[in-house]
Amino acid sequence: MDGASLVAVLDSLPELVAFWDRDERCLFANAAAAAALGRSAEGLRGVPLVDVLGTHTARLVRSRFLNALEGVGSERERAMFDGEGALRHYRTICVPVRVDAGVIGVAVVLVDITEELNAQAEVARDSLRAARLTERHRLMVAAGSEVMCRLRRALDQLQAPSPGDDPEAHLHRLAEELRSCTRRLREGTRAPPPASEDGMASTTVSTTVSTTAPSTVSTSPLSVDRQDSDGRLLSASSAQAYPRPGAGDRAAGLEAEVFALLDQLPVVVTVWDRTRSLRYANRAAKAVLAKWGITRATGRRLEQIVSEDFLLVHEAYAAGVLRGRTQSFHRCQKSPDGQEHHFQVRYVPRIDDGEVIGAFAYACDITDAMKAGEELIAARSAYAALQERQAIEDRLHASVLQELFAAAMLLDAAARSGDDLQARVEESKRYLQTALDGLSQLS
Repeated sequence: MDGASLVAVLDSLPELVAFWDRDERCLFANAAAAAALGRSAEGLRGVPLVDVLGTHTARLVRSRFLNALEGVGSERERAMFDGEGALRHYRTICVPVRVDAGVIGVAVVLVDITEELNAQAEVARDSLRAARLTERHRLMVAAGSEVMCRLRRALDQLQAPSPGDDPEAHLHRLAEELRSCTRRLREGTRAPPPASEDGMASTTVSTTVSTTAPSTVSTSPLSVDRQDSDGRLLSASSAQAYPRPGAGDRAAGLEAEVFALLDQLPVVVTVWDRTRSLRYANRAAKAVLAKWGITRATGRRLEQIVSEDFLLVHEAYAAGVLRGRTQSFHRCQKSPDGQEHHFQVRYVPRIDDGEVIGAFAYACDITDAMKAGEELIAARSAYAALQERQAIEDRLHASVLQELFAAAMLLDAAARSGDDLQARVEESKRYLQTALDGLSQLS
């Protein structure tokens, strides 16, 4: 493939990819990186690192840059504002680019992990809420069990008072016991006050600009103003001082460098012709093929490389991309070691002079993101179930409190007036028994 084809491969990637030479000048930025920086890809060519990132950020990343030039790559997570002012989180990969065993520059790849981190934060939030509901349920059960024992004793004493007890004092004492049980139920089911939603939200990845940015947020290449080497803002005219090569020059003389760059990407990249023969596979693609014992794939047709089951599932996508339509889909498969992996796959047509001459294929491992999504679904389901249980328990709890309040009032009334004493005592017993039945359901 020529340089233009290689650039087309990189421009079709959703990941942000940039390539810097040993003098810290940008040799290449793909379409996604250029769009995020708010510049044209041609306009970035030859621009020093400090003028793209600004003095402060360039100083922060320079140690990683120098390590990569020594052959030591690095990976970290960073929060950045994109061109629209939204806060995004990226996995930033900085790796050396080698040609003929020598390091000629540094590749920087940014993978957007905002949604993955959002899901993880939501899982943590829902898990915390679920833990609070679980604790509230535990407290409610503990208080209910204690009160049940006390109410059974009160009911026994009501049905068979001790000989010699003063009836009025006896009824007042039982009424006070019921009020004490009511207080125990109310106070014993109060869980610790929850943290405010604002406090919880600080652990959640936000996709909107906040007035107080997290400490991980930097003046990133996605939001930095154009500055000179001393940190002064460049005017619109001075920002145009760098030579602007034409679009055709973007790929000129970069074949070896871009090939090396493709091999550093954490994305499976393959290129196919119209006969569905493999023309190129980067290092990540070769590593995946090697897991299935395929060490020589370039030049072979698709049906000679993959299994019949794989071909059957992907036939419609392969046919669609050769008709000029981009295909995007999710694939789940097990590796030979039995591990299940999830991939987001894109087939992009290769077009030359308006004619489809083949396809680019990309497969990005999204297993961690899928796991985070599954955990989020499970956490939300668990939390919803606990909420439903708590709503039922709250209604039952309120009913028990009403029963106890009514029973205590009847006993007080019977003790004071003495009229209809037996009838009021019997009615109080019924309220007590109903309250006991309700508490047995709570526990």
